[in-house]
Amino acid sequence: MIKTLIRLLAILLPFAVDGQDRSWEVAVAGGGAHNFRTPLHVQQRNAEDIEVDARYRTEPFKPPVYYDVRVSNWQNERGWELKFTHHKLILDNLPPQVQRFSITNGYNLLSLNRLWQLHGLTFSAGAGLVITHPESTIFHKAYPENKGIFNKGYYISGPLAEVAVAKRYYFSKRWFILAEGRFTASYVEVPVANGEASLSQMAVHGLLGLGFKVK
Repeated sequence: MIKTLIRLLAILLPFAVDGQDRSWEVAVAGGGAHNFRTPLHVQQRNAEDIEVDARYRTEPFKPPVYYDVRVSNWQNERGWELKFTHHKLILDNLPPQVQRFSITNGYNLLSLNRLWQLHGLTFSAGAGLVITHPESTIFHKAYPENKGIFNKGYYISGPLAEVAVAKRYYFSKRWFILAEGRFTASYVEVPVANGEASLSQMAVHGLLGLGFKVK
């Protein structure tokens, strides 16, 4: 996923020199999230459905770590932002039928957001897709992680919506510290052995990072 993002930035950044009164920003951040309890439903052939009031942890500082990469384009006090966040979900309250259920490499959030500045803050709202890498063992049968996109275990799994508020603290003409609070809501369906799991996800995120104003 990192290589894909680097290629994307390499394509976008040359356009920073185009357009009057436009500026571009690139930022990288770390952080963490609190996941609210949400329903998890597992369906498998020749087995009873599993329903869980799921409680997830994130472990943001354990590899693969939580991170966020974004590129933004501004004109006056309005802009657009392409954002990629590597998030993780690890099921805490495993029922007896489930030996492992996690989406750790990851529960990736890709969104396009509208930006606007007000009273020194940056507000954003947008939508996008969730790209998952599910890992699970249910009824002692593991789902293989060599399927999906390019046989790397990744799947485009469902829609995403988000809102956020951020503050930029400039410590030079171009460099700034970025602090952001964010709420995300999503719904995904991921494969498991002999079936499928569906889950909704809601979380609040706190991020702190470093950004650069290109123009």
